[in-house]
Amino acid sequence: SPDVPTWRRAWLYATAYPHYMLSQRGVVSQAAFRDRWVRLMAWLTTGWTREQVQTLSARIVDEVLLTHLRDDVVALLHEHRDQGRPTILVSTMFGCIVRTFNAHIGAEAALGSEVEFRDEISMGRIVGQTCSGARKADFVRRYLAEHHPEITLADCAAYADSHSDIPFLESVGHPVAVYPDEEMRAVAEARGWAIHEVTGIPNRRE
Repeated sequence: SPDVPTWRRAWLYATAYPHYMLSQRGVVSQAAFRDRWVRLMAWLTTGWTREQVQTLSARIVDEVLLTHLRDDVVALLHEHRDQGRPTILVSTMFGCIVRTFNAHIGAEAALGSEVEFRDEISMGRIVGQTCSGARKADFVRRYLAEHHPEITLADCAAYADSHSDIPFLESVGHPVAVYPDEEMRAVAEARGWAIHEVTGIPNRRE
């Protein structure tokens, strides 16, 4: 991927870090921080070719996401898939990152925030809304309406680990907290949601 100008990197951290600290203190929601972060990341790619953005996506998948992949969680997805249920990955990250990651997972679809390109050049912004927070449910709802109109969110199970995804889990009929953070665990226990975690099972590359 191309080098990012120093001034762009500096601006990213200068604007993102205070927002991050506010999200850590609960002043700003984590979903709002992630929305801002993915928009700033898109801005960093301004002027990149689609191929360069895809190259960066592949690096993120290989060097970050796959190193934290849990085989037991992938097995849950495959169980649903093998039983004929639609399986959908949904993330705030760039859609090209989610699709690249999905090549290793095998879900039916992969949804994320889409970078705008014009003549194969990144415009440095996200098309429409980011796929973050409660909007993840909107992304999934639109996909189901187009590809599986007989299925509603009330029929679906959703799996997430972060408290920023509590609104998303609230939107489905069968929410499951997976290796949840502290706040997600508290909500799951209070509401009787299923919790999935298995001790002693290493990540894919541990």
